[in-house]
Amino acid sequence: MEELKAHPNTQAVLDAWRRLSEGVDSPEGPTTDDYPGLVGRLFVLNHVAERDYSFRRVGYAIEQLFGRQLIEHNFLSIWSESDRRLVNAALTAAIDDRGPTLIRARGETLVGKRVDLEFVLAPLFGRPGANVRFLGLCQTMTPEEALAGRPLRRLQALAIFPPAPTLHPAVRIVSSR
Repeated sequence: MEELKAHPNTQAVLDAWRRLSEGVDSPEGPTTDDYPGLVGRLFVLNHVAERDYSFRRVGYAIEQLFGRQLIEHNFLSIWSESDRRLVNAALTAAIDDRGPTLIRARGETLVGKRVDLEFVLAPLFGRPGANVRFLGLCQTMTPEEALAGRPLRRLQALAIFPPAPTLHPAVRIVSSR
């Protein structure tokens, strides 16, 4: 993923994912106490089938934001119809490129109240042949008070930042005399 300015909670999840991916287990690292409210914004997706990323775990702050339980619902179902293919492509790129993707979005209530959101989706690879899971974060970027207690009913993708692919030369030049 291209380096960009992200919310501190988003950056904390990305940093933790990188440490885990590199096998670094540091007891001196940051803790959840350093990021209040972070745990309630985390979720886990299970890639069940093509275009089916079901919520496996969902933090309380996310369910409060959407006004309903999301366990077993498809992550793509919370997006507007026109953005589902884009979000699916971002998740597919994260799997293929083995890196996190970031989505900037706008959430809207039925009465038109809006908040800006930032999603990070970091793939978690298990044993070969197992379903890929994602560690996700849904971070509000504008105050949630703007929603006046109403739940989000629609998400619109504003920007998608897929992982930067690992570049391997496709052609290797060998010369001999």
